[in-house]
Amino acid sequence: MKIKTEKEFRAYQAEMESIITKGTSLGDMELLSEEDKTKYIVLSQAISEWEAAYHPLPGRVSTLITDAIRAKMEANNLKQKETAKCLGISESRVSDILNGRRSLNLNIVKVKSFYTLNASNG
Repeated sequence: MKIKTEKEFRAYQAEMESIITKGTSLGDMELLSEEDKTKYIVLSQAISEWEAAYHPLPGRVSTLITDAIRAKMEANNLKQKETAKCLGISESRVSDILNGRRSLNLNIVKVKSFYTLNASNG
């Protein structure tokens, strides 16, 4: 389940809040139905991804971003070493970014960088 718009994000938050309220009224989230528990997990994962991408906390890297970088690397048959060279950063920094240990900065995220990735293999 992926959130595509801010409106959808707000709707998912409201739905999750409803499940939390229901669990609270039952006295424990464990008393929710299996369907509600599953829905809660799915909603919380989708909300977490959206927040990481569009409302990030300092030091947190969205898997939406790292997945996009990995997809671009795979599409262009690039290794981390080649990606690092294209982006003008070290291999260890690419590894840290892809593994969520380091956040991106504007110099790395520039559209020009993605064009560089395309051009380097074609």
